Amino acid sequence: MAKLYLLLGVAVALLVGLLVLFSSLSPREFEVNYTLSVIFRSPEDVEKFDLGWMVVGLGRENYTMAVIRHSGVEIEVFDATEGGKEYSSICALGRCVKDPSVRGEVDLRNIKVKDVGVVGRCRHLGYEGEIYRGEGVFDLGMLSEVAKSQGVELNASVSGELCVAGDLVLWAREVYMFSADGKKMSLEVVINASKIGAYSVERYREILQKAKTG
Repeated sequence: MAKLYLLLGVAVALLVGLLVLFSSLSPREFEVNYTLSVIFRSPEDVEKFDLGWMVVGLGRENYTMAVIRHSGVEIEVFDATEGGKEYSSICALGRCVKDPSVRGEVDLRNIKVKDVGVVGRCRHLGYEGEIYRGEGVFDLGMLSEVAKSQGVELNASVSGELCVAGDLVLWAREVYMFSADGKKMSLEVVINASKIGAYSVERYREILQKAKTG
């Protein structure tokens, strides 16, 4: 299960990056709440579970807070920008780590995209949008080498779909095909927008403080 968490953390971080990438050019300011869920498939079993939630604010400055819960453990992630700088912290079991080093390895530039395009229409929360689908190979560099020592092959193939309405990502899912201990497995991470509202300066300040100090 520890190996699953390793890939899961990478997958969630990448998905947050995709959300910001698709919305960062928007002239508007808004906040979106998302639910997170996961489907893990192995030769022996299929496991489905709710992972938690996150809130993403995009505007004059960006902010993200995610709460991930599984097997009695709660992980909080805080990320915010200020004056062109980005601050981040991860908290779990009463301890916080500022500017975690793994973030530098989770970079969208590490995806070698094979194909991407619009494949259909979608509707969610009263918004209509387009479905984008893409495939590629995700290379995690040094993090991949660390994972290999634990029996996990993280240079995984990845496919994903996003429902995008203008500058809003309404839902997204990504499927990773990878190997662990010589067995082929897949991990599907799904997010769904549950609420779309106004950008919150107060929440931005709270998250920025957490991101700076942990």
